[in-house]
Amino acid sequence: MTNFSGPLPARKNSRTRTWWMVVAVLAVLLILLLALVPGLVFVLSLLALLFGLAALIIGRVRWARIPNRKGAGAFTGAATALLVLSLIVFGAGSAPSDEDSAVAGTGASSPAEEPTLASFVGQACEADHLVMTQGEESNYCNEDDAGAFVWVSQTTHEKDVADAKELAEAKAAAEAKAKEEAAAKKAAQEKAKQQAVAKKAAEEKAAAKKAAEEQAVAEAKAQAKAEAERKAAAEAKEAAAQQAAADAAAEAERRAEEEEQAQIETLVDDTAGSSAYYENCDAVRAAGADPVYSGDPGYSRKLDRDGDGVGCE
Repeated sequence: MTNFSGPLPARKNSRTRTWWMVVAVLAVLLILLLALVPGLVFVLSLLALLFGLAALIIGRVRWARIPNRKGAGAFTGAATALLVLSLIVFGAGSAPSDEDSAVAGTGASSPAEEPTLASFVGQACEADHLVMTQGEESNYCNEDDAGAFVWVSQTTHEKDVADAKELAEAKAAAEAKAKEEAAAKKAAQEKAKQQAVAKKAAEEKAAAKKAAEEQAVAEAKAQAKAEAERKAAAEAKEAAAQQAAADAAAEAERRAEEEEQAQIETLVDDTAGSSAYYENCDAVRAAGADPVYSGDPGYSRKLDRDGDGVGCE
């Protein structure tokens, strides 16, 4: 059973018209590229040819709308034709014209008209690496004092190179000398700094030593003074003790003398009032006179030890 609808042919015709419009636009672009940049067309066609050959080997490339080897073959053929066309156009554009050949032939046939190197001296050039050679002589593109590049003779170039080398060597020597002077200055500063630090340390050490010596002398003096004061105090104390002992001995001697004098006086008194006399308490007891009271015959202080007036109790 066959179904048919009306709008389908119209859609197909629209797609066909769009495809032919795209082809026309691509053809116009291709013609413009061949006229302006045939080299670019050559490169693109070469890449397309390589892509077509790869598509032939693979069989199809879906993303490039190449469904099978037949389509790949058609694509490769179109790329080959475009490559040949770009080669033809590129070769025609690069081939020398008759006028150019005539001019070239004239120049070759008349070497006397060829400009010499000296005629270029002083003219502007593009960069300092350029060299113009004629026979054994050469012109060099050098930078002048104003910063512009001009052609100079080989002698001037060699002189400029020698001057530049001499200037660079002088500059390097000056920089080396400046570095040496800076290093020497820095070393002198470091040495002066170290000397200052050493001097300060020596001064601090001397001051500390002097302070220690002064402190030791002061401590020795204080110790000697304390020792002298202690010795003087001990001597004074010993003298005081000796004086006290002497005073005590004198006092004891005085009291003994007084007591002996009192006993003598009592004995005199007792013997003066009575003819009785007892040598000791044993004699009193033997005489049956104990106790003997003060005022009794024979009473004496030597019989009354405690001095209460009753002897030989």
